[in-house]
Amino acid sequence: MARLTLPDPAEFGRFALIVGLTALAYALAGWLSLKLAAYVSGVIAVVWLAAGIGAVASLRFGAAGAVGVLLGSFAIYSSILPLEDAFRIALGATAAAWIIGTLPRYLQPFSATLDYVSSVAKFALVAVPLGSAVGALVGVFSLYFFNDLPAGLLLRGVWVGWLGNLLGVYLIAPLLLTAPRWDMLPTNRGARLEGLVLVLGMLALTWVMMAYADPLRPAEIVLFVMMPAVLWAALRFSVTGASLAIFLAALIVMGVVLVSSGGITGATTPGDVFALQISMMTMALGGLFVSAALTERRYSEMRLDMLANHDPLTGLPNRSYFQDFLGHALARAQRDKSQVSLLFIDLDRFKHINDSQGHEVGDQVLRIVASRLADQLRADDFVARLGGDEFAVILIHPPASRAASRVARKLNQVLAESFKLGQRRYAIGASIGISVYPDDGLDANTLLRQADLAMYQAKHRRSGFEYFSKELNTVAQQQMALENGLRQALERDELALLYQPKVDLADGRVVGLEALIRWLPRSGNIIGPDQFIPVAEETGLIVPIGRWVVRAACIQWIAWRDAGLNPPPVAVNLSPRQLSDARLIEDIDAILKDTGMDPAYLQLEVTESAAMENPARTFDILDALRQRGLHVYIDDFGTGYSNLGQLKRMPVDALKIDKSFVKDVLTDSDDAEIANAIIRLAHALKLRVVAEGVETLEQVAFLKQNGCDEIQGYIVSKPLPSGKVSVLFALDYTF
Repeated sequence: MARLTLPDPAEFGRFALIVGLTALAYALAGWLSLKLAAYVSGVIAVVWLAAGIGAVASLRFGAAGAVGVLLGSFAIYSSILPLEDAFRIALGATAAAWIIGTLPRYLQPFSATLDYVSSVAKFALVAVPLGSAVGALVGVFSLYFFNDLPAGLLLRGVWVGWLGNLLGVYLIAPLLLTAPRWDMLPTNRGARLEGLVLVLGMLALTWVMMAYADPLRPAEIVLFVMMPAVLWAALRFSVTGASLAIFLAALIVMGVVLVSSGGITGATTPGDVFALQISMMTMALGGLFVSAALTERRYSEMRLDMLANHDPLTGLPNRSYFQDFLGHALARAQRDKSQVSLLFIDLDRFKHINDSQGHEVGDQVLRIVASRLADQLRADDFVARLGGDEFAVILIHPPASRAASRVARKLNQVLAESFKLGQRRYAIGASIGISVYPDDGLDANTLLRQADLAMYQAKHRRSGFEYFSKELNTVAQQQMALENGLRQALERDELALLYQPKVDLADGRVVGLEALIRWLPRSGNIIGPDQFIPVAEETGLIVPIGRWVVRAACIQWIAWRDAGLNPPPVAVNLSPRQLSDARLIEDIDAILKDTGMDPAYLQLEVTESAAMENPARTFDILDALRQRGLHVYIDDFGTGYSNLGQLKRMPVDALKIDKSFVKDVLTDSDDAEIANAIIRLAHALKLRVVAEGVETLEQVAFLKQNGCDEIQGYIVSKPLPSGKVSVLFALDYTF
């Protein structure tokens, strides 16, 4: 048997409170309307203010509001009509309120605060006329059929009742519906003074018309005094100001009617009544539509401003807004003798998540980061997204040493907390660089540049956050000079390749060459790759440089072959940045075609850590390269973090043991075991093994004894120019 569910006491109490308050407000508004504007048979008012109360109650509170209208209406009419007639009229009023409150929900989009032209049209031109007509027809015909209304007054009762309901809603409902948007009203002193002048002007002009207009028609006051005032309020004070002006205008006009003729009575001509109703409706609709149009325009401007100054993904201020705010903050700090700390935040491990899991997950991560940053900062702090995974925070504070440390530490902690998206849990981190006004710079661009330098220092040291120092500026200038020189090096043909041979331990023959880049600037001082490759990686120059290396190595190999030197395969290194370049395979295809290089004699070396940054993408690229006949080597093996499952699936031909393990194989048992394990693992996977950095015969003996296939290092030869390394092709090494 189904159990009877009792209503929740709190919900029932709220329902009863809404019903009671609505009934009371409806009854009071109806009583006032009958006192001031009862026109037909003493029960049909020219302005039925209670209709506005009923419309708002139904629109806001649904069934509870409708029940309140039923009770309030019955309470009014039961005091002047038989109970049966009062109940029928109350049903009509309830139906009117229900239609006005329900119909807009089916005319979406609809804004109950009437701040869009379409919403005003749906409410004022569709729902209100229809609901008011139902209420008027039910009420008037109930009176007529039960002999409370003479037949001669039937038509007048219908139009007075319908227009009276319309007026009641137009005058009361906007004021109550727009109350939540009081924030749209201007609050400065000038606006308050303008509003006071507007109200006083309405009263003064009304007094003038009452004093000098003869005969006085209230409709003329509405058209010539109140309508301009309402339109002025709509233009200057938004939809809320217009609603308030409409209500005040109605009060003034009703006061005029009351003072001049004792209210609307049976002696008032139908023409005057109709003119008054139509003029007040025109005033109200004009004010509502004008204010809605201007508010809608204001919203559009706010949206455009939001798009121009905020990041659409996170909702945070963008770089443009950040620059403006920082400029104002510096000006304020100069006046107040305060400090400004600029925190430049770059996310760690975000690129890996974004590349491996897709941009949708990456976007969610950025939203989480933005939310965490905003939650941790004070209301007067400023946080912006500068682009990509870069954020900035501006703190204004009294002069103090390293005042931003606590905030930076807190942001590092909160950003390092893991989070769950879908079925996976992710963790990122952040590197924060800090610059301080006026210590590190006096303008926005300088402070941002200094904070950026400090951020790179924090990322390099893995320290979480770092403050800018003058030493960083020196390093940055050196790097800038290096970058500029590197850009010119390609144009000036200042790059060169050296070649280091690889020897097969089984027969002592040279079985491969590794192409190693060198920079030969015009100054004559050779610059090694350890100096300029990191700069090239950071700036993206590694992509055109890498393309040049592949082409130069292929051209040289073809030259050796054409000279009858029988050159071994040549290997070039691919950097992490090159692996993420969408044109990599296309570029290699073009180079092979242009140079006529045999793909079987071109080897590509990829570091283990680079291969594991985005395994799925890297494996696809390497597989595509191997299908073209190229051979792939994993360089610096043992220093990355690949697992056995990934290594098994990795489309490669050989592993190169990192020289850090080879160096101490004779003195460090751990390195010896690691080297031996790599050899056994590679052979188990049917891969060849190359040992790098071999310098002594004892190391050669150890590697040969443990089954290493090839060696590379100074024991064979240092890197040599193309003309000298070719002499080694025909040599047989004996170890």
